[in-house]
Amino acid sequence: MKNILIISLLILVSFSCRKKEDTLVEITVKNEYNEVVSGAKVKLLTVPPYEANKTPILEKEGTTDINGVIRFNFNDTYHLGQAGVAVLNIEVEKGSLDGRGIIKVEQETTSKKTVFIQ
Repeated sequence: MKNILIISLLILVSFSCRKKEDTLVEITVKNEYNEVVSGAKVKLLTVPPYEANKTPILEKEGTTDINGVIRFNFNDTYHLGQAGVAVLNIEVEKGSLDGRGIIKVEQETTSKKTVFIQ
């Protein structure tokens, strides 16, 4: 009986010490010719569902790299055991071109989305 208790305790401890994996978002920006766009400004925003004027809240922003990609880390937002992370609006601008999209951020994985600007 004592051995079963010790084994059960060891199993419980080993599962409770699981390391949290990265929660990432990867946005690729392309133009109407399906070419990647470097230097595009990307914003990720949330819209409070019950707010009267629905003012978007800026979560993260940055600029795409030479491959037209930007990565955001959401480890500070996601907590182990939490169900889901966020659904975010994507706004992209480069010069006179712009594009929009929506992405569902999944926990402990890389959520990917391509946004086309015109």
